[in-house]
Amino acid sequence: MSEQFLGTGVVTITTDFGHRGPFVGTMKGVILRRLRSAQLVDLTHEVHVHWPAEAGFWLERAYRYFPDGTVHLAVVDPGVGTGRSVLLAIGDGHAFLAPDNGLLAGVIERTAARVYRVELPKLRGLGIDRLSATFHGRDLFAPLAAELAAARVYPAQIGALTTDWVPALIDPPARRGKEIHGVVVTTDHFGNLITNIDATDLAGCRVLSVRAAGHRIPFHRTYGDVTPGSFLALVNSFEVLEIAVAEQNAATLLGLGRGGPVVVECA
Repeated sequence: MSEQFLGTGVVTITTDFGHRGPFVGTMKGVILRRLRSAQLVDLTHEVHVHWPAEAGFWLERAYRYFPDGTVHLAVVDPGVGTGRSVLLAIGDGHAFLAPDNGLLAGVIERTAARVYRVELPKLRGLGIDRLSATFHGRDLFAPLAAELAAARVYPAQIGALTTDWVPALIDPPARRGKEIHGVVVTTDHFGNLITNIDATDLAGCRVLSVRAAGHRIPFHRTYGDVTPGSFLALVNSFEVLEIAVAEQNAATLLGLGRGGPVVVECA
């Protein structure tokens, strides 16, 4: 029997499009034309441009706050119009739809997902057959997300199971003696540096301090535990290690951005 995905009409959208121009709005329009009752949620459109790793990072950590049956659509797609593949992953009661460029690798692992490689000829029966060379978010991903959210299509109707996909673009944190080595994935609106070191990576580690950009930074529970202008590291609300400066911009003060090395010193 074909695997079913019981879409409930909720669709999250993650892109690197920003908010200039009609791109995000047009994708929403396409979804709504096919499913008027769709509930559309902007997860983020401020992913660093052309960097699928950040989109996947946020999907891994945000999907569980949505109801089962949610379709998570992510379009960070520097290979649009080329022969790159499209993946549909079904895991933990959710569906994830994105280009096969490393974006979904972490999500697949975290949710133990079954993965389908979308076959374009199978989409013709859904009226998905006229694709521009530069906007598959509108012409492919949005209509397919609508069909999945409406529970009008089974995964096997649009693709074949696969165990082969582009791996994650960021190496996982590494334990080296009494140190945990990771990297900055992104910065938030406040200039806080968000790393790929999960709270689970810190299990059994009494954090002494965190090293980044030549600074040794103390570990605290929350921002208000230090005076304004002071550096601190903490485990944030998405359960990853973050480096901050109370009421100031850590990224600017440290001169550190995505890919920057971070080391946790453990007792």
